[in-house]
Amino acid sequence: MKFYQEVTNQSEMDGLINSIGNFHDSMTKEIHIINRGAVLHDSKMLMSHQFDAQVLIQSQWKPFAVEMLFIDVLELSIQGAGEYFGATGLVRQESASAHSEIRKIEMKFDSSFKISSGQLFYRVQSEYLGMKARFTSEVPSPKAIPAKMLDDNWRQCSSCSDAWEANPNDVYSICPKCLSITELDS
Repeated sequence: MKFYQEVTNQSEMDGLINSIGNFHDSMTKEIHIINRGAVLHDSKMLMSHQFDAQVLIQSQWKPFAVEMLFIDVLELSIQGAGEYFGATGLVRQESASAHSEIRKIEMKFDSSFKISSGQLFYRVQSEYLGMKARFTSEVPSPKAIPAKMLDDNWRQCSSCSDAWEANPNDVYSICPKCLSITELDS
């Protein structure tokens, strides 16, 4: 996740929104959402239920495109496709219990698209314009563990040392043995 910036407070949220002209004349191009839980091939259920979403926003204004990662999606609402005239964002702390708080991040793009999550990461992707789909592999995660590329498209998990064949262009991949999401070392 070294290429992503995390939004942890309202000042950083305001900076993100201002950096792309308040998302005026922008649109959601892609949404890739994944549940980190799964039903496995042996019919066992992996109970890691959490939605993570990768969102690509294209804009007519510099920096032209932003990839956002919403980790632990709490709410998602889409009211149709179209261009946005602006966006708002809110970062706040909410009580989880009498002794702890959790961060809640909410973004609204006009009244068309609303998403809230526990964490938000982003990176500028100025070249991500046009019709082509850009999201093709696993949704990136801050919980990813390192993996290294071996010969002939094989990669090795740093947690369990298992190796498997994977597309070398995919930075993120699931280890088939320990089921961890891995990120290639660079």
